[in-house]
Amino acid sequence: MEEKAIVVVGGGPAGYTAAIRASQLGARVTLIENKELGGACLNSACIPTKFLLRSVEIYQLIKNAEKYGISVVETGIDMAEVQSRKNKLVSALITGLAGVMEMNDIEVINGCAKLTSKESIEITDKRGNKRNIGANKIILATGSKASTLSVPGADSQGVAFAEDILNLGYIPGSMVIIGGGMVGVEMATIMAKMGCRVSLIEMMPHILPNEDAEITSILESALKRDGVRIYTGAVVNRIDAGDKSKQVFITSRNIEKILEAESIAIAAGYEPFIDGMGLDECGIAAGDGCIEVNEYMETSVSGIYAAGDVTGGLMLAYVAMAEGRIAAKNVLGGHSKIDFRVVPRCIFTLPEIACVGFTEDEANAQGYKVKCGRFPFAANSAANILGERRGMVKIVADKKNDKVLGVHIIGAGAVNLIAEATLAIKLGATLDDIKKTLHAHPTLSEAFWEAALDVSGEASHLKIVRT
Repeated sequence: MEEKAIVVVGGGPAGYTAAIRASQLGARVTLIENKELGGACLNSACIPTKFLLRSVEIYQLIKNAEKYGISVVETGIDMAEVQSRKNKLVSALITGLAGVMEMNDIEVINGCAKLTSKESIEITDKRGNKRNIGANKIILATGSKASTLSVPGADSQGVAFAEDILNLGYIPGSMVIIGGGMVGVEMATIMAKMGCRVSLIEMMPHILPNEDAEITSILESALKRDGVRIYTGAVVNRIDAGDKSKQVFITSRNIEKILEAESIAIAAGYEPFIDGMGLDECGIAAGDGCIEVNEYMETSVSGIYAAGDVTGGLMLAYVAMAEGRIAAKNVLGGHSKIDFRVVPRCIFTLPEIACVGFTEDEANAQGYKVKCGRFPFAANSAANILGERRGMVKIVADKKNDKVLGVHIIGAGAVNLIAEATLAIKLGATLDDIKKTLHAHPTLSEAFWEAALDVSGEASHLKIVRT
């Protein structure tokens, strides 16, 4: 049996980051990946989604070019070309990641891994051939898989998942998307902007149920203007997905409805992938369908660590990367932890949404006395130049000491603006700290500045939209 030093199972954000960091720290590292490097994020989630979103964003810019004095004769979407360009980008990034592995002297083995003991792994290649390797330490980073629905017809051949939408070679005339979370609203945005008639189903009272209701109401309005029909408080009873007709039977606010569409897609989120990993054989605890780890990312078995989506919790690529780095350090004798108190959440819709910290309701539930400041992008010069007047910045602060508890943004540039807010909360900044920090003009970041000023009624430009 071949002997290896550190073996990382899984080549997604957690796995490849762990492998790189372990190598930087001087370890000899082997990474095992069953599919392509990069995991779901690079191959079938984050990167493809954002590329398609960029495509429809450019499409909308061209359609509105006359507002800037630019004449455009004809517009249209060539879906085959969009997919070709997307695939080329993904392929280039995979190649680049493979180069990074090589630069860091990381051995990459393509195959399916199964633990046979705490120090040995069985690898099965695509031809079914098996080999065994030994490992001094192991990091498990097998990621997640799309969640299914336990309703009749959900497993029909005619029902797609969100990642299938990313590979469509045509634009369906109509589509029902089941799930109004992050994935569902991103898919709804893309398809609606491409001209598809979208129906979006969410079982909670509003889409993006974990986010601030003021923010999500603005997104709901934007989606409806794009023709999206939104059914909240809705339960899916069954799905009929025939070749010619596809129907989703729902109960929405005590009213039964039948939604017909050309396509049906499930966007019910993701769940940890632990199938066939040999966890039971090694005694690794996996309650609630995920690998249990302590604050140092170590599993119930000494010497075996886990990171990323497979551990449950916050299934975000950048969280997975942070966990991968921590696992790599600790597997080599470190004693590091992750601070999960301040994690930004980004939703790539049009307009974008980005949030960090407590919502107003969450802060109240935690016992804080809060005060809020709001500043609309309609009063921001940069947003007006961009033609993106929709949205706002909302700041939730503690009345007792003026510390920032949460920031919620919907509008142009939100996913980039949230970094400043994240740092502010991380460092325990107060409203006064933000007010005294100069923000360049004209920039979108001024909206964050003026939201902080608005808490005490000091915002300079609100009269632009209030008069």
